[in-house]
Amino acid sequence: MKPKRLVLFFKGLCWALGVSQLGRVIGGLYFQAEYLGANPLAKGMNLLGWWSLFFLTLTLVWTPLSQLTGQTWWKQLQRLTGLFSFAFAVPHMTMYAYFDQELNWSYIFPDLLDRKFILLGLSAFSILLVLAITSTKNWQRKLGANWKKLHRLTYIAAVLGILHFTYRIKVGLQHPEVKAFAIVIAVLLLVRCLPWLKGSISPSSKA
Repeated sequence: MKPKRLVLFFKGLCWALGVSQLGRVIGGLYFQAEYLGANPLAKGMNLLGWWSLFFLTLTLVWTPLSQLTGQTWWKQLQRLTGLFSFAFAVPHMTMYAYFDQELNWSYIFPDLLDRKFILLGLSAFSILLVLAITSTKNWQRKLGANWKKLHRLTYIAAVLGILHFTYRIKVGLQHPEVKAFAIVIAVLLLVRCLPWLKGSISPSSKA
């Protein structure tokens, strides 16, 4: 199959998965669906956060996969999965601020200090917001070489996201899904850092 068709095929899969799951959670909350359990607000927030982290992790996969296979077209999926991560993060944060805290900053600010996972989540969301705004070709032209440097913050957002997930769940890294995300993100970070590490430890001159 030609690269263009492969890109369209995988983009179609991402769209189908992202839209269906986003619609399922939002629709479930609106109609108070039984699959969200006795506390649909908490379950809905957890699902939105999970899918945001899933698509964020997926965004980090495309570059090493491209390097491993020698097929650069994988990178064309980065923008889409990154935007889906943001698309899930927006209602996740909105539900916390509006339904949980009633948009009352006198509640939100102390909560940021008292519960570290809230601060970690807000930090990750802030990065995703900046990356989403600057994801267009127009911003890519404006920023030039700095655009790639800026979008390396995706790795920082992923680390903050997994820490948010870890502290959000009482059992932390003992939870199988948290552990799985942590391992995958750690491996992806290691793959990304290996070229830099090799360059830093290689001898600069021969004796």
